[in-house]
Amino acid sequence: MWAHNASYPTTQTERQQLADELAARGLKPTQGKQHFDRAKIDKIVDAMKDGSFDWNKASLQPVILGPAGEVMGGHHRVIASHLAGIDLTKVPGPRPQVQRLPQNYRPEHQWIDVLPDVP
Repeated sequence: MWAHNASYPTTQTERQQLADELAARGLKPTQGKQHFDRAKIDKIVDAMKDGSFDWNKASLQPVILGPAGEVMGGHHRVIASHLAGIDLTKVPGPRPQVQRLPQNYRPEHQWIDVLPDVP
């Protein structure tokens, strides 16, 4: 695993490594590349790292996972928490950060096909 010093990968090699790490965790994206915002990912990572991320507000719209690890909601938080080294299932609070659904109705993609490009 690469050292997660930068928020989002800055090289194609690091981008591929991030895609491989997310896939190895059994997570499968269900939204297309056009929906991903690199600046939003960086902003969330920074907030998670400096402690300013509002976990209570985030839990009002939890990350939604299908039965086989399909990410149906919260893609940006999934990527950001991975980059920040945070396990969303272990975040304390009044509501869970992750909700699992029994069925997935969305198409699955490969992470490398949907992660924002690097400069």
